[in-house]
Amino acid sequence: MTGDSRVPEKEAVPPYPKQEPGAAEPAVGSEDPTAAGGRVEAGRDHAKVVVHGDVKGIVTTGSHSINVIYDGNALVEINSLRDLTPQRPPLLPAAGRSKLFGRDALVEDVVAQLDGGSSVQLHGKPGVGKKAVAAVVHRELATRGRCGHVLYPRTGVDEEESLQVLYGRLAGAFFGTHLLRAVDETQLRAAVAAADFSGTHVTVVDCALPQSDLTRLLETFPGCTFLFTSPYATLPDTDAAHLVRPLSRAAAAELLSAEMGLPLGPVGLQKLQFDHVWDESGGSPQRICQYAQFIKGSDQWERRVRGADEPRDEPDPVDPALLDPRRQAEALAVALSEPARRVLLALATFGTALPAAWIAPVTGHPQDGTAASELHDRRMVRHFGGTYWITEDAAAAVHSQKWAPAAATTAAEGLLAALAQQDGPSGPQPDPYLFLAVARALVHEEQWAIASRIARIAGPRALTDGRGQLALQLYALGRMAAARGGGTKDVKFYDQAERLTRDLLDGDKAGTAAAAAALLAPALGATAVESGKTLGFFGKIAATVSTKTGASVAAGAVVLAATTAVVVANANDMPAGCEPAYAAMEAYDAGGKARTYDELASETRVLTAELRAAAGEASDAGIRSGLNRHADGLDAKTAAEVRENNERMNVKYPPHPDVIAALAGNDGLQNKISTMQAIRAVCPSE
Repeated sequence: MTGDSRVPEKEAVPPYPKQEPGAAEPAVGSEDPTAAGGRVEAGRDHAKVVVHGDVKGIVTTGSHSINVIYDGNALVEINSLRDLTPQRPPLLPAAGRSKLFGRDALVEDVVAQLDGGSSVQLHGKPGVGKKAVAAVVHRELATRGRCGHVLYPRTGVDEEESLQVLYGRLAGAFFGTHLLRAVDETQLRAAVAAADFSGTHVTVVDCALPQSDLTRLLETFPGCTFLFTSPYATLPDTDAAHLVRPLSRAAAAELLSAEMGLPLGPVGLQKLQFDHVWDESGGSPQRICQYAQFIKGSDQWERRVRGADEPRDEPDPVDPALLDPRRQAEALAVALSEPARRVLLALATFGTALPAAWIAPVTGHPQDGTAASELHDRRMVRHFGGTYWITEDAAAAVHSQKWAPAAATTAAEGLLAALAQQDGPSGPQPDPYLFLAVARALVHEEQWAIASRIARIAGPRALTDGRGQLALQLYALGRMAAARGGGTKDVKFYDQAERLTRDLLDGDKAGTAAAAAALLAPALGATAVESGKTLGFFGKIAATVSTKTGASVAAGAVVLAATTAVVVANANDMPAGCEPAYAAMEAYDAGGKARTYDELASETRVLTAELRAAAGEASDAGIRSGLNRHADGLDAKTAAEVRENNERMNVKYPPHPDVIAALAGNDGLQNKISTMQAIRAVCPSE
């Protein structure tokens, strides 16, 4: 794409919607052309996809130069990002006042550079407090009236957080719509220049992009300031790259005193084994705070609270055997109330952050929504972006206690009930990865019926959130569950849903629009016009797409061009090589058997050998190439995972074997899903 497509003539609209940032959103179908974030009128030559329901989405189709957005009445085709209405950025979040213990000067320097128009980077080891510094910077900017966006890391992202992925997230934030395909950099630059976002601030948390990518990013958004938190210094302007060091001994002692509410002197610090604690923590503020909570929860501390004669700066001595942060986290976990323990289990089981309003649906207990504050007080979770994130020590504590995981069936039923409500939980929405994690757990527990059901509901939801690859994984899991559960009709549904999703992500103009009609509408229970077929649980869905060549395309059909023949494979006539490939995939069960990465590698080597043997039987060059390519990719992926696990284990306190088993099982399940997708990309369905 070159980004030079002409925008149809239409009445000029202001660069931002007329409503104020805090005002309620206008109702769908409002006559205001800027309603719902700035509705765009389609030109006469724009193809319309008739869809009922409040569907919001955008599809960019690479070199085909097509975008599809919801304009308040229907999905419409646009030719450029410049057809979209820029969104007014919200005021930056202003966290409560908090002391940073030795880092106030760093905050002042960062704020001064951002006020001067420079972008800044905070880099350093994980856990040293980069997010805490960024939160205070946001508060200082908010007092100055600065607006912008804060992008937190997405959990469970299978694709690397590349510049292309970040472009999609930024375009979604600036233009108020999700993107399912790659954004053309030339078009994005033109759209940003036309909108003029000067003065907008963006913070990207946990950004590991190299210097070349950051250079391109800053050139794409001139006039904006960025704050990156990163593991390494990669900002082009080295003067604006600040190393966040671990807490100094003096700062750590001050933090410990503040957390415990004691003016600790030399004797008190010695009795608390402070020097050992500081060394074990690596200068991590979170671990220092966790240690303070561990001490305050001890029997000695309880006796001290009841007594009145002890020196204020001399607590009882601490057993050196209790100074390991992992043991402290275990002790804190055991002492939790039952609601807080359930929340901790859910966070550890599903591996993703949870907004407070979605905790109760996941755990199945209405009172659990307020229990996350107990975890935060005990320093076992972090709270930012409106969500709770479990700490590494807390996750290890859960696995070391060998507690049963959170019930996936309970979580699935609660999530489905919450989604069925017209007025569901308010506030931040859960990361779509939560639904994938629950579906994976259900498949592992062989709960086929509800696994298939949640995949049906969560797939289109992932699409409307711009997570196309995640939707494909959900549909693959759903198909697996349906096949194991004997749901023949459901298997056909997932076959068609996966094809439509691939059309949406990779297809031609007409196929993309038809897929958008069929897959995005069901996310909100919408129904379109007739097609003569159903998509199972979603109800009757169809749409007619009028292309510029005059062809009519029914939902689910893929039309490349007026002169292109459509080849349909006969499922009863399986091409050579496909049956043994499917058999190899079905026999692969590393997700259920492997407890170590060596076992996972052994199981995967058997799979890749059988895939290569199946490729050798294939007479079709496409099948042969597809199977061999996937086998090579699986071998490379597994080798990288083994190396990564060796590094993970080569530390003073390696993860518990149950943690490794869970990670290996998850990677094995991903291997099976990707293998199913690779086979079905070149072979007919079984």
